[in-house]
Amino acid sequence: MKLFGTDGIRGNSSEFPFDNYSLSVIGKAIAQTLKNSKNKILIIRDTRQSGKRIQKYLALGLLSGGAVPVFGGVMPTPAASFLLRSGKYSAAIVISASHNPYIDNGIKIFNSKGSKLTDFTEAKIEKKINKYFAEKIAIKTKNINLHEDNTLIKAYENFIVESFGHGSLKGKTIIADCANGAAYKCAVGVLKKLGAKVVALNVSPDGKNINKCCGALYPEIAASAVKKYKAFCGFAFDGDADRLICIDENAVVRDGDYFLSSMAKFLKSENKLKNNVLVTTVMANIGLLKAMSQAKIKTVVSKVGDRYVLEDMKKFKSSLGGEQSGHFIFSDLLGTGDGLLSAVQLLAALAKENKTLSQFVSGVQKFPQILINKKVAAKIPVEKLSKTGVLIKKYEKKLGSDGRILVRYSGTENLLRVMVEGKNKSEIKKIAQGIIESADAEILGIVK
Repeated sequence: MKLFGTDGIRGNSSEFPFDNYSLSVIGKAIAQTLKNSKNKILIIRDTRQSGKRIQKYLALGLLSGGAVPVFGGVMPTPAASFLLRSGKYSAAIVISASHNPYIDNGIKIFNSKGSKLTDFTEAKIEKKINKYFAEKIAIKTKNINLHEDNTLIKAYENFIVESFGHGSLKGKTIIADCANGAAYKCAVGVLKKLGAKVVALNVSPDGKNINKCCGALYPEIAASAVKKYKAFCGFAFDGDADRLICIDENAVVRDGDYFLSSMAKFLKSENKLKNNVLVTTVMANIGLLKAMSQAKIKTVVSKVGDRYVLEDMKKFKSSLGGEQSGHFIFSDLLGTGDGLLSAVQLLAALAKENKTLSQFVSGVQKFPQILINKKVAAKIPVEKLSKTGVLIKKYEKKLGSDGRILVRYSGTENLLRVMVEGKNKSEIKKIAQGIIESADAEILGIVK
């Protein structure tokens, strides 16, 4: 049985495998695969109402597998990677479904070095889980201290503040939309420590309002606030704060392509872009690729997912990588995507160059891009959709070198994603719609 997707295990928190028994089995498998001489496994979570229940039953499984759970409470996903540096833990589990609605939840796992698990290690855990399910093993109920140590996050906050370097943000108004999620306290606190005047949005989580019409999926909320308060810039985080969307002083939303292109050029000017390589994904806009070519920066294109970006960063010894969606990795600082760290690194660059955000990103000219998501009956491999394949080749020929088409499935949901880029927005919209309709019809025909 396949449980792991592109970013851990994710699904409806009221359904399998998030029932109490399955969670205990998963916890046991994690402990028996990852525990080492330290024996402790850190568990943190975001603000979803299902989080405490999930961590309780995962912890019972960890105990059954011979590990000791340590509860860190609510904090951003990347804080787990940072805290693993202490050497106190065998691994860390993050209970979060990132940008998904509150009813969903997920289990992300980091190894003792602070990196997300490889496909190989996930397969080992999955093999144990399936074995335990087949054997219908019993997980004994034990008394467990569920106290959350809310002081652990302080070390992470201090790390982010120190990464800014010299200077401060005094006199600058910054909008922070925390999506009623994991960064609802620490993002505001960090920016204030750096001297900024912070206008905090969506910092009142109730267990159900995480990502609800706010945060990185709704950057227009932060953009509106930037305009209202005449702010220096704005940031919108997602539910677990590993993603960041930026808004410039003119209330223009700037996605990951703007961030990566501009930051790569800045790091190159500071002699901090290792091997002169930027790692991005297949979703990167052509405009980003052309800007990097003009700047004589090598671009490596990876699969979608920040762990795949990190794998290529290690392979090509790069210090910067990320995704259009807002996941950014500064590997010299932390080995995973971190929205808050990325925001602070951007602010440090703006301070050093004495620029506004719009000035900083002005060297990127993006091509029009259309992305359509469609719920489908089944994830039939795209290469098996013969009629759609013919249609894609026809459109690719039409677009030539000034456009491209990407068709893939979501790693966490039953969604088909069609992305088309080109010079003419109305043309690429028709192309994307034609492909999505063809694929949907072909999938339905196969399933029936």
